[in-house]
Amino acid sequence: MNAEKAASVITMKRGLVLAGALMLLILAGTIWFQHRYDEAASRTVALVTFSNGEYPEDPEERSARFGSYAHRQLLIQRTGDTRFRFVLEPADSRTAAIELADVDLAHFVAAVPPWIKTDPDLTKVGLIDREWNRQQVRFPRNSPHVRVHEGGDGFEQRALSRIDLARNCLNAGLWELLLFTTEHGEERVYEHLWFTFPLGLYKQLFEQVSGLSYWTYWWKLEHWVDPSGTPIRLDRLRTVEHEWPVQATAQWDEPVAAAGEQILKRRNILAPAAVAYRDWYKEPVQFASFIPPGRYSVRHPRDTELHYLAELTGATLRSVSLPGSPKPYVEIDLAFRSDRTGEPTHFIVGGLDLATLPTASPKEYHHGWQAPLGIGNPSFFESYDEVQANPPIQRTFYGFHLDAQDRWLDHHAVGVDGPLLHWDDHDPTLLHLYLLSYERHALLNHFVITVPPDAGGR
Repeated sequence: MNAEKAASVITMKRGLVLAGALMLLILAGTIWFQHRYDEAASRTVALVTFSNGEYPEDPEERSARFGSYAHRQLLIQRTGDTRFRFVLEPADSRTAAIELADVDLAHFVAAVPPWIKTDPDLTKVGLIDREWNRQQVRFPRNSPHVRVHEGGDGFEQRALSRIDLARNCLNAGLWELLLFTTEHGEERVYEHLWFTFPLGLYKQLFEQVSGLSYWTYWWKLEHWVDPSGTPIRLDRLRTVEHEWPVQATAQWDEPVAAAGEQILKRRNILAPAAVAYRDWYKEPVQFASFIPPGRYSVRHPRDTELHYLAELTGATLRSVSLPGSPKPYVEIDLAFRSDRTGEPTHFIVGGLDLATLPTASPKEYHHGWQAPLGIGNPSFFESYDEVQANPPIQRTFYGFHLDAQDRWLDHHAVGVDGPLLHWDDHDPTLLHLYLLSYERHALLNHFVITVPPDAGGR
């Protein structure tokens, strides 16, 4: 064989090898895609747990029984259009099988209210902010959806007090189950489980509930894609009927309040303890990051840009109407200026029915109403009955942190999760608004707003 023919044979072999490798890559990619987006109505998924030693940052109150009962896998079955059954299968003889039956996941999947879907920017930001914010829903032991099967040592039949199903604030599909028991008069977690909800089923749910193509948004929902700079056209979200400049006083020198969740999360504040609210704005503040599969990590400090909220420059209250709703709602607009750059921003929460907000003293602020920023987002923690009675896709609440040109700012990067609101228990004209920090580790400020009598108050 001469040199020219030998070179030709070598080239041909190399081509065949490359073609074979390409075919293998295509085949592997096809298999991966089919497995990742398998739409089978019944799937068994693996469970992840962390011991006390592996997860010291866990803010949950853990039971003395924590780690004593183990489930090896989770069966997820679609039983109707948007209804599902979850079965925790025991890993040992002392543990019982536990079931959540006939759960409507239409209330869990990322979706936006129908009246904003004509605006692609509002839709994009709404979907991303829904996926980025935690939704934890509780099912009490006496719920018709909860069943503890026979088996095990009897503890779970006797002592299970509730089950929580959570869609955490990370990528699509990262979910959790928490099992509670009552000890010393309070509910404590005895098993905390992380799992990946099958993305093929999630895709079906998303498209059925939202009426949108999953593939238009899949990368944004499954990865941390920051839509900062997206224009928020407020006039496409609501119509302003009336506007009042109002008095809003920042309680800069008030001691930082802490109760409930804020006490449990103190260990995850990676900064000197703030004595007064003003202290949050003196030095850079870091918090423990929330990382996959859905846990806090002090090894991954989360920077903040609280300087955007360091100076309150004004406040406006508006009466607004929403498309298709004859009922008036209220919008609160707090104007700020950065003490580092001088840049103006504003913090807007709207679609509020002030008459439904709870009444409490500032010492009992944790009994107020709270929600993450976004469009139509549910509160962080609710019962299944509350979610069913008030489906998130029908909720009117919206909240943003915007720059001077009404472009979306990543409030997570700034360090804010959302507002907490309640009426004053002594003065019916005063509304209290608190800023919840990133992951609600702390309260960042407390504003007292005087509401005009004709603005739809108590």
